[in-house]
Amino acid sequence: MNSSTNKNPHERARRLIALTGPDGLSNNRISGSFSDERSSNAWLAAHLETCGSCRAFAENAAETIHGLRAIPIAAERSLVSATQMMVRRRALELQRQRERVWLVSICCAAVTLSALLSTVALWRGFEWLGARAHVAPSVWRVAFLVFCMMPALVAAILLLAKDKDRDKDKDQDWRLAAWIGSYRGRSE
Repeated sequence: MNSSTNKNPHERARRLIALTGPDGLSNNRISGSFSDERSSNAWLAAHLETCGSCRAFAENAAETIHGLRAIPIAAERSLVSATQMMVRRRALELQRQRERVWLVSICCAAVTLSALLSTVALWRGFEWLGARAHVAPSVWRVAFLVFCMMPALVAAILLLAKDKDRDKDKDQDWRLAAWIGSYRGRSE
């Protein structure tokens, strides 16, 4: 809290009353596990025992909130049905998202396991080929690395080429639109 609130105990009490609500002192609804909140509630209870104006403020706040809660609020049927539909849609969306996350995690686990097993099998295969061909271990190890890196390199090259084609298509679309615009200008 700031220093002005600490200097004026009545202002601090009113802020705590506003923060705790009408039932905050009776059932320690906000006291939770934080020692600052517990000590603030204890200080407020002690202050309300000695200060009549703050006690009246707390009683007025409680009466006002209870009065506001007693007022029935009716929503239109269309508002209720629209809200229910949006809540159901969001719940369905969250359920689908959880299902997708579950599916993706299963796939990641399967890919990791298969990559591990295939890497071990490839390593042993390259080791066997190196021994049969009487090749130095460094040569077959480099061949193994190149073989393992090749799919990633090919995929990267294809993705780069695809992006380049997309930029070329955008440029051609812009030229076509400019040509159509100039043609329309001539015909009018």
